[in-house]
Amino acid sequence: MKIQRDQLRRLQYLQEDMAKNFTDKYRVSGETYWTCVETLAFAKLAVLSGKVKTKVDF
Repeated sequence: MKIQRDQLRRLQYLQEDMAKNFTDKYRVSGETYWTCVETLAFAKLAVLSGKVKTKVDF
């Protein structure tokens, strides 16, 4: 996997903007938001790597 530094920075800024929007709109803490993102990312990586055969649907 390769990603350029500027692409990673843009992704970081996008994630931070989404976090601010979501936490403000739904009045949840940043810690809750990032914990949910971490959990969703873990599940998505499991699907992408074939460790989970069915997609997780919330």
